[in-house]
Amino acid sequence: MRPHTPLYCVLLTILCTPVLLFSQNSSTDTISGIFKEPLLFTEVNPLHSFGIFTLDAPLYVGTFKEKGGRFSAGYSMGNTWHPQATVYYPKGLTPNQRTEVNNLFYTKRPAYFEEHSIETETKTLSTDGILQNLNLSYLLQLERKGAFLFTLNTHLLSGGDFPLFYLAGDHFIEQFHDVLGQVDNFGRRLYPSNKAHIEFIDENKNTIRINKGDAFLGTLDTHYWLPIWRKSTPLAFYTLQGGAHLGIPLNSYYPKVSGGVSAALFTRQQIGGKTTLDIALDGLVTHHSLISLKETANIIDRDVRNSFKFYFGFNFYNPKKDKTFFAGMLTNYQDAYLKGSIFSTSQDEYQDLGVSYLRAGDVWEGEEITSSYFPLTKLTPASMYFFSIKTYILLGTRTKNGDFTFTLGEDILSVNNAPDIQYGVSYTFKM
Repeated sequence: MRPHTPLYCVLLTILCTPVLLFSQNSSTDTISGIFKEPLLFTEVNPLHSFGIFTLDAPLYVGTFKEKGGRFSAGYSMGNTWHPQATVYYPKGLTPNQRTEVNNLFYTKRPAYFEEHSIETETKTLSTDGILQNLNLSYLLQLERKGAFLFTLNTHLLSGGDFPLFYLAGDHFIEQFHDVLGQVDNFGRRLYPSNKAHIEFIDENKNTIRINKGDAFLGTLDTHYWLPIWRKSTPLAFYTLQGGAHLGIPLNSYYPKVSGGVSAALFTRQQIGGKTTLDIALDGLVTHHSLISLKETANIIDRDVRNSFKFYFGFNFYNPKKDKTFFAGMLTNYQDAYLKGSIFSTSQDEYQDLGVSYLRAGDVWEGEEITSSYFPLTKLTPASMYFFSIKTYILLGTRTKNGDFTFTLGEDILSVNNAPDIQYGVSYTFKM
């Protein structure tokens, strides 16, 4: 069975879309109270090696009470580590063969396909390095008519030697695993280090290849949000908003226009004289290929993907300095990119598919592999076939001059290692 999608997010989006398109704001009150500035978190999407080529939305909640522009710059980085794996898609399995195949562990299936002369198609993927993202955003607020956000995404793939990358580098991650987990539980020490690259070869031999040091444009994302319902009291603020989103490719790796719709619920509650609590739930439904500009590698076969963000945070206001310190946690769920997985907590079950990995004597990125032992081989295909749950810690300040946010993300509960440790900063100011 497939992983359970967050149906409440999908239903919420479906229910809110007609209201977004045809209704006016149901509140005629001027929204002031305790929610005076919009909420914008940009560095809360996984830096997935192939997900960067399609649409992602920030967490934005508008006050929709003022006109004007804001500029935001965000920079984040994440460790990507997926030793080369080849996925086999069998063609024309008989019912008996399908039963036999799915009773085998997935790494034993390629040999079964060969033994029984079963025709297959293959996809091959591997990644390594520190994937960085620099995004520049302009927020245009139109008061009650909504808000636009335009975001330019750029990327750079690097090795892990530079001191700024230390916490996202292989060396630190494996030291962390030595202390709190299984020694070398991702097998990094069995493979060449700092051979940064991203590669994907689909069943038609279409290839995406990014090398160490390559800098490239990602997408130009356009987001529009409109208030649907708002309510404000001296001690609380509530809002429901809808959104429309479009991602325009600015690179030749994955030239497909993506788009989607969203709905978000948000409340801010006064819980002390100088403390407020924020709770937000944001659901997004996207189509990765509204327009295909040319043939490219098939990195997504799930036409419609669902995602949601849940944010829980506290704001601590200092009236003497007119400054707010905030601390919160955001959980980001995203559907898988490719079909074929079976829901399992260990993320190592696949429907019909077989997977092979490099063995001793094989060559990867110009160097010979010396060991066939790799404890968690499931993690390479899982990054494409299984859903993602990533948790972020957000810390920052809001002042009259601007908002600063530090973000630290890591996989919790369901690990697909895409990416592993991720951290970044962002700064937003009025123009």
